[in-house]
Amino acid sequence: MPVKKKDTDRALSLLEEYCKKLRKPEEQQLKNAVKKVMGIFKSNLFQALLDIQEFYEMTLLNSQKSCEQKIEEANQVAQKWEKTSLLAPCHDNLQKSVEVYY
Repeated sequence: MPVKKKDTDRALSLLEEYCKKLRKPEEQQLKNAVKKVMGIFKSNLFQALLDIQEFYEMTLLNSQKSCEQKIEEANQVAQKWEKTSLLAPCHDNLQKSVEVYY
C-alpha cells in the first residue's frame, strides 16, 4: 500500500504524542532517537519523495488523463520544487533537518 502525505502527517502526530510521554531519564535516548526519525519525516527530501510517489501514481499511471494533462501536472510539480530550497544538495538539507531535532 503506497504511503500518502496524510499518512505521514498522522504518523508524525503519533510520534509527537509518544515523545511527550517519555519523561523519565532512562527514556531520553529513546526520545532522541524518535525525534531523529521525526526530523527525517519533516525533511524536504522526504516530502519530495512523497510528492514524486503521489505524482507517479495519480498522474502518470492515470489512464484517464491525456498526455497534455500529464505534461501540465508535471510542470506544476517541477515549478513547486524549483521554488523550494530542495535544489541545494539533498544531504545538506536532510542533515540540517535532523540536527534541529537532536
